[in-house]
Amino acid sequence: MNLNWRTLLAFAHDVTACAAAWLLAFWLRFNLDIPGYYLELALQTLPWVIAVHAGLFLGLGLYRGIWRYASLPDLRRIFVAVGVGAVAAPALLLMLQLQTPVPRSVLIMSPILLMMSMGGSRIAYRAWKEGMPGWLLSSDREPVVVIGAEEAAVNLIKDLARSPQWIVVGVFDDDAAKIGRQLHGVNVLDRLDAIPQWRRRLGFAQAIIAMPEANHVVRRRVVELCNRAGVKVLTVPSFEDLVSGRVTVSQVRHVELDDLLGRDPVALDAAGLRGWLSGRVVMITGAGG
Repeated sequence: MNLNWRTLLAFAHDVTACAAAWLLAFWLRFNLDIPGYYLELALQTLPWVIAVHAGLFLGLGLYRGIWRYASLPDLRRIFVAVGVGAVAAPALLLMLQLQTPVPRSVLIMSPILLMMSMGGSRIAYRAWKEGMPGWLLSSDREPVVVIGAEEAAVNLIKDLARSPQWIVVGVFDDDAAKIGRQLHGVNVLDRLDAIPQWRRRLGFAQAIIAMPEANHVVRRRVVELCNRAGVKVLTVPSFEDLVSGRVTVSQVRHVELDDLLGRDPVALDAAGLRGWLSGRVVMITGAGG
């Protein structure tokens, strides 16, 4: 495990949550008024409970993931760690042969509270990072629409949600089943042919093609529709570039001629041609480029 300040902060958070859950379970068990000898018991057993859970947190790899990308595997590891701790901690306390046994309701409530605290904090942090509050971003962001309603569009909308430059105001797709639905909170407004009408209603001046697998015919049609509506067209990288890992979805660029060709571009050997044509008189026929 790579120890850095973020990992140490996450570990400190979980240890604090463990202590809080243990004490809160006692507090709830006695209706918010813990008798003196039970308060002493809670404080006496607290270091042992923390030690057991801290070892489990480190041993079961809770800090391999990143909070910003917390997902089901992370929650599963938390569930396993807390579940094992719910068995290991009472077993250890039993071996200590305490004069006053820990109430069984505390042993039940504490793991539940700990699970809610650890899992809830991670989910809340990811939700906050992915859905950056609007008041933290510039209020004069430029409206933009996304063309396409597949996975690339979803990833692009997620990335642009934190952009200080753009705000996604709608999605267009020719799949009738998706119209009227939402992608990451953004409405799928209409089919591609309706871009000019929505351009006048929403006032966007840019559109991003989020269809890396689309062929040149589809891309050419989108460009023609956007040009007709006076909308500037950008696009996400090609499917091959995304798969190779060289670029990410959020690295949008201008539409290039290669995106509209029905074939791969021809790369000329400029040096070889120069040597072959040097000193010769050449006639060029045709004007196809």
